[in-house]
Amino acid sequence: MQLSYQKAKPHLLEAQLGTRVLAFCLDTLFLLSVIGLIEYFTISSNEEALLFKSERLLHILMGWLYFAGTESAAWQGSIGKHLLGLRVVGQSGERISFRRASLRYLLKPISIFVLLMQALAGSAALSYTYLFHDRICKTRVLA
Repeated sequence: MQLSYQKAKPHLLEAQLGTRVLAFCLDTLFLLSVIGLIEYFTISSNEEALLFKSERLLHILMGWLYFAGTESAAWQGSIGKHLLGLRVVGQSGERISFRRASLRYLLKPISIFVLLMQALAGSAALSYTYLFHDRICKTRVLA
């Protein structure tokens, strides 16, 4: 009789909504800090305009590259997710592609809108762990 030893894989659970929101807030704080530093040390195109500066396109591009790049990298998550021990994976636990991470980023505002509408409606379904952008992109966020 031959015995073999296999190291048990840790059972990873879906990340809770509160943890995901906290990770998103940390990422937003990081991105706003970087954007603030860039704005401070560069010359703005129009100091009078608050929202419609030409640099806003660059800020959106930075956000896309940050989120899509970090979620498709070896870390499998942004800095905020990494600090909280979360990672973004495909349905079978594999690392996601940059294309899928980009689609995830583009669909996040829809997920935020749906969550806000559920909160305003008083829905008890705010404990979701599988959000709209995760369903469409076939991804999961694991803790």
